Amino acid sequence: MKKLLALTAVSLMLTACATPRTEVGNALFMQTTQPLLVTAESGTKVGKACGTNILGLFISGDMSVEAAKKNGGITKVSSVNKEIKGYAVYAEVCTVVTGR
Repeated sequence: MKKLLALTAVSLMLTACATPRTEVGNALFMQTTQPLLVTAESGTKVGKACGTNILGLFISGDMSVEAAKKNGGITKVSSVNKEIKGYAVYAEVCTVVTGR
């Protein structure tokens, strides 16, 4: 019984490592989109730049606005959003830029 409790405690601690922190709180599974910037400009192009986190141990990616602009061929920004997907031990955070 003690081993089961210890294993459960360690699993929960590792799960929290990959869960991204958001304004809506933490969850074991989450998928949200959060607005960060909206301008009066309109745009049809979309660029996306993502970063990933596995167990809080392996974190990689460039989720900057500049990377998203480059990926979408955008020079004038209309909006910036943050997409978050968190699945227990894996998380992905993307910056999504629209513009022209």
